[in-house]
Amino acid sequence: VDIDVEAVHIGNANAEINNVDMKNYLSDLVQTVNDDESTSIRLKAYSSKDGQQAESLPKELNGPIYDAVAANILAGPLVSLAPVISGLLKPGAPLGLSGVMTSQSSMVEEAYTEFLDDVRVEKELNGWVLITGTRKVE
Repeated sequence: VDIDVEAVHIGNANAEINNVDMKNYLSDLVQTVNDDESTSIRLKAYSSKDGQQAESLPKELNGPIYDAVAANILAGPLVSLAPVISGLLKPGAPLGLSGVMTSQSSMVEEAYTEFLDDVRVEKELNGWVLITGTRKVE
């Protein structure tokens, strides 16, 4: 699942080339956020080149059903999408967030503390961090 239509197309092409039975979807998460970046991503998806269409994530796959979730996008979208991304996890399931600069880590950690236990910077390398946590059990 990705918010970038090109990543979905590349993932599907790579799965086919490598004979992997895997379907990649365009997330409908961008539908829930109304900022310039999300609007740009939506417009890009709708005007996909060469008639290629990226299917959106089906409703039956869009909920708290995942054993783990990883997101590698910038801090701003991670903060905006905190409730949605966290809501995809089963209670007790781990989350890994990357694409976050060290200087923005506390902002991202704060956004996820409502939804996750043990939110922390797991690792730092060259000014970038990995933030982890586990979905709260309610």
